[in-house]
Formats: sequence, C-alpha cells, structure tokens
Amino acid sequence: MLSDTALDAWLARDPAEADPGPITAELEAPQLPPRRHGLVIEGSVGALGHLGDMKHISPAAPWFRLQVGYEVFDWLMVFGQGDVAISSTAYASRPPDKRSYALFGFGVGPRLSWQPLRSLGFYLQGEGGLASVNEDVLATYGYRNAAQLRPYVGGSLGVEWFQINPHYGLAAYGGLRDYVQNFKRTYGANPPLAWVSGLALRYTL
Repeated sequence: MLSDTALDAWLARDPAEADPGPITAELEAPQLPPRRHGLVIEGSVGALGHLGDMKHISPAAPWFRLQVGYEVFDWLMVFGQGDVAISSTAYASRPPDKRSYALFGFGVGPRLSWQPLRSLGFYLQGEGGLASVNEDVLATYGYRNAAQLRPYVGGSLGVEWFQINPHYGLAAYGGLRDYVQNFKRTYGANPPLAWVSGLALRYTL
C-alpha cells in the first residue's frame, strides 16, 4: 500500500516523463515488406489497340485479364493467364454492317522483377500462348485465321506499388503483342501487332 508521501509524489510526476515504451515501439514498428515466394492472383482492366492493318477495322477495345502465378524467387514469377477484349468492326467500310466480336487468349510466361524501394518495384514480363476471335466476322476483310486458335507472343513493362498490407499491390503496365497469324491479312503487308495497357490489382496468398 502506498504511503501518503509516495502517492503525492506519483500524482505530481510530469506525464511526459512516463515510460512510453510499448506505445513508442508500436509507432516505430517498420512497415511489413511485400510477400514473396507465394501464389499471386492478379486481375487487370485496360485497353487493346491494333498497330497493323487491323487499326482500319477495329477501334481500341476494353481489355480484361486474369493472371495466376507463383513467385519462385524474389525476382522471378512464372504464371498462366487468360484475357478477353470486346471489340467491333466499327472502322471497316460498309457493307457489311458493323459487327461485334470478342478476342480471347490464354498463355504462360515469366516475370522478372526489381524492387529498388520498399513500396516500389518494376517488372519485365514475357508471354506466349494461343488466341482467337469468337466469331468469324473478320474473314470478309482478309483475316482468314482470325476465328481459329493461333499462337501469339508478347511482352510488357510494369511498375508496382506495394501496399502496407503485404498481401496487396497495385500496378500499371504497357506492352506489345504479335498475333502471328490471327491478324495476318491475306493482302496486307503490315505486321499483326497490337498494344496493350492497363491497371492491375494483385493479391499474394
């Protein structure tokens, strides 16, 4: 039991001199680093546009992608992905009337990452797979293989912003794809290239 003298001394003590140990330690705790060596699920929304002869047939289209990967090392992830772009023949000469179609694809690839700062990283991603248009609406314009599964290759550069919660990250990216046969025009000379760009949200298990 405290004596009157000890109680008066305790009440007169300056609050600033109180031991702030647990609170200070909590406030000064470092941010958690991004999770590594885990399963990564990444969804993105963006746009796909053509650079070859197809730019005279279809406008830039909304593009959606879902990617699942595994980070083998801090700097290497292998992944599988699927994507779809919803487009139309709005730029083509009439007839026939404007028609819509979906361009879908699926593939695999590696991602090389570099993280110079705790919350900021960059990556280079390569991919290859198969793609097709869901309806045979482009044969009229000289794209005889558009509605068949044909190979594509591509690559992109991205920047990632890691959140305080180590499960989440945001990314912005852009790149090119070569639809080797899908958009190779029968009577065209330009390469069947397309650009892609988007914003992504990743979750690491």
